[in-house]
Amino acid sequence: MNRPQVVGQPTTSQHFKTGINQIADLLAPTLGPTGGHVASQRDSGMKVELLDDAATIVRRILSIGQPQDDIGAMVMRNLIWRVSQRAGDGGATAAVLAREFFNQGMKLVAAGVNSVRLERGVEQGIKIAIQALKDQAHSVHTEDELSAVAKTITKEGDLSLVLGEMSYLLGSDPRVIVEKYVAPYLEREYINGAHYKAKISSMYFYTDAQRKRAVITDLAVALVNERLERQEQVVPLLEGAIAQGKKGLLLIVKDVVNDALGLLVSNHQLDKEKKKLDILSVKLSEIGDEMRWGWMDLATLTGATILGPEYDRTGAQAVTSDLGEAQRAEYASEGIVLVAPRESRNAIQQEVANLRTLVEETPLDDEERPKYVKRLSTLTGGIGRLKIGASSKLHREMLYQHSQRAFNVLSAAQRGGIVPGGGAGLMYCVPALEAAVRANGASEEILMGIRLVSDVLSAPMRQIVKNAGIHEPAVIVDRVLTAGTPATYNALTGEVGNAFDLGVLDVVDVLATSLSTAASGAMMALSTDAIVYHKKPEQSLQP
Repeated sequence: MNRPQVVGQPTTSQHFKTGINQIADLLAPTLGPTGGHVASQRDSGMKVELLDDAATIVRRILSIGQPQDDIGAMVMRNLIWRVSQRAGDGGATAAVLAREFFNQGMKLVAAGVNSVRLERGVEQGIKIAIQALKDQAHSVHTEDELSAVAKTITKEGDLSLVLGEMSYLLGSDPRVIVEKYVAPYLEREYINGAHYKAKISSMYFYTDAQRKRAVITDLAVALVNERLERQEQVVPLLEGAIAQGKKGLLLIVKDVVNDALGLLVSNHQLDKEKKKLDILSVKLSEIGDEMRWGWMDLATLTGATILGPEYDRTGAQAVTSDLGEAQRAEYASEGIVLVAPRESRNAIQQEVANLRTLVEETPLDDEERPKYVKRLSTLTGGIGRLKIGASSKLHREMLYQHSQRAFNVLSAAQRGGIVPGGGAGLMYCVPALEAAVRANGASEEILMGIRLVSDVLSAPMRQIVKNAGIHEPAVIVDRVLTAGTPATYNALTGEVGNAFDLGVLDVVDVLATSLSTAASGAMMALSTDAIVYHKKPEQSLQP
């Protein structure tokens, strides 16, 4: 019978150390503006990938050869992936921090410090450091600041300028469609209004049949969540729009057929002298929760009452006050765009505030979050389209991934603020930790945990300086600390100066997530006393 192999201390820590250091050593060279790429080839039949995103790199690693090496590597794989999913970036920073936490903590434990009490001290230190980060945070006020944040991810000036502009104009939770082109290309487009996927009820409603487009302005809006078949179901809606003095009527319906559709089409096609209303009828293409939310949000946008058998009144029972209004409606490319009236602004802002709270409280990896963001972009009336291209498929994919990551990070920057970048923001948390040590009456081992956090915080800057080709990182770190906040080091120019003038910035939420996750993973590994190795462990594609 095959029995699992069990190992205890000090072998356990040695096994964790090997894997943790191997993954951190792999990712550390990608940190900072002068960081390089990692080449990955999953099998002989595939082209080599050039990767600089830590989360993508570790996801390519299912094993590094030996079970005793894999145990630490998989801890790193998991924590780096969690950082990416929660913050959008910061995986390489987390890897460098985790390596430092584990290696320094291992020395303390080997010297006789209790790992559990050390871990409690680290937890206290992390809370103090994160609060210090928040205290030094600057709100994002300019497009240039957002572009500088984007450049820490893309490392490309032109793309970063466009990303910063789009984030600035579209707000903290933008909905952006990224399109890839097969040649060098960079352009952006902004689409105003609330967007819903929909299908036009009849080709006769097109105002531009050649382009399959319909536009009406100054319109009443009817929301009818039922199948309209008879004329008497739509006559009250037509009369209500006329009573409101509107030029057009938009019907958003579950479906419209037979006599009801015939009446709408015949009224729409009357001569200009006889026609009282321009008419457009569409049915939403969404399903499930998105369909339900679509009806609710349309009611908020237009002020219309939802009609149907499940509501207070049906289409046949509609009264004039059931109709809402909109400034403009356009149907094209199987979608309807609505520009809401000014009168709906207060109701829209209240729902927007509720949705922003939901978005902020929902992790990036939660499957519900994209739905909230989509609703938010619909209600705020702004969608962006980013068009990027490159000559090679590899470069196109890299630009696409950079853009997606950047928008997540830029959203976090607008919500939580920014601090001096290049790792300087973390180092400026040290005085708060030193003050806590002096004022804390806890046991010495708890204080060692707080000091451990203080000692680790310079690791990202030291790695960035090393990646820039300087062999004495401590000299640069000392120069930055001597200059004081908001100074930092620009690895591209070799200059120490004001981080906001240099455009070297980090995002508070990303740093906080990287720091807390790195400490949690490293201390978990450090306090593990035994490892059980199975003969045939299961491999998982999920980190």
